[in-house]
Amino acid sequence: MVMRLTSFSYKTFGWELTEMSPLDTTNLLVGKNASGKTRIIMALQNVTNFMQMKPAVFVDKEFKVKMTFDDVLNEGWKMTYSFDITKDCVVSESLTVNGKSLIRRSADKAIFYKDSVNPPLDKLLVQIRRDKTAYPQVEALMEWVEGVISVSCSNINNFTLILGGTSPFVNPLPFSTLVDALGKEGKKYVLENARALGYDILDIYTMKASGEMTFVTIRERYSKQVIADFQLSNGMIRVLYILCFLEYIRHNRKHSLLLIDDLGEGLDYNRATLLGNIVFDSCEKENLQLIASSNDSFMMDVVDIRKWQILRRKNSKLNVLNHINAPELFNSFLLTGLSNFDLFASDYIDSYLAHSER
Repeated sequence: MVMRLTSFSYKTFGWELTEMSPLDTTNLLVGKNASGKTRIIMALQNVTNFMQMKPAVFVDKEFKVKMTFDDVLNEGWKMTYSFDITKDCVVSESLTVNGKSLIRRSADKAIFYKDSVNPPLDKLLVQIRRDKTAYPQVEALMEWVEGVISVSCSNINNFTLILGGTSPFVNPLPFSTLVDALGKEGKKYVLENARALGYDILDIYTMKASGEMTFVTIRERYSKQVIADFQLSNGMIRVLYILCFLEYIRHNRKHSLLLIDDLGEGLDYNRATLLGNIVFDSCEKENLQLIASSNDSFMMDVVDIRKWQILRRKNSKLNVLNHINAPELFNSFLLTGLSNFDLFASDYIDSYLAHSER
């Protein structure tokens, strides 16, 4: 079974994503500043962290969520899971697979696989009733949850490299861990792609410093000097981190969903477009679901608009347009011959919506 998230809705105090659907294998969230791109990434992180009972900071303590999944290998299979957390208590929880209700829970009653149960008020049934043989659907859901991993490109910089894993704002894996995990072929992959992006690097490896600190060092073709990661530009660090990260998860089959916030942040046109192609092509090839966010014009131009999820915010409510729920908008725009970014930057969407509402 290869579960893929096809729909996601989320509501918390003062903010609501009505529904982001349908989601494809690879998706690009686009929208103006403060439209909700990072907020969606954070909402997905909040849900999966809560389901894994992971401690986290700056999270929504009360929220409602609904997720729908399909199985890439089994056409027609469908799972829907939802729950509501209020004042640290589970108010409702529901799991349905192929139309069959497996979990039905309200504030005063809980049914789990036809049995009446009495779970702790602050725990989800999928957290406490795991059994691969008896409850394979629950296990499939929780394995998907455990496979969600996220990267924030804007948080890849010299400062966070020094902090390592000590800060909650830093990405999940230290740069040195990713580089140490590279095998011979993995390092070749990283170096070839780095050179394609304009970084003429002959080697990349780690070096132990005083105490427990480990640096990533590189050797460039036309320089005899070894360069440590904290001496690199933020753009170069981000490119190398993402390339190493892709190689790392390519060999780790447990991952189900990759979240990347601010993809292409701080890169020039050539590097942003090439990196965008590498990330999207790699995820498509490995059948790894990707939800990336960006409002970078370079990134938008290289990603097929049929992969776009266009965010439209009105007050505290967020709606999403894509080529499935608004086919005429996308089909008519494709006939204009304009660049992808023009769909976002012009008044084309507003004009279309105003016309369709008449």
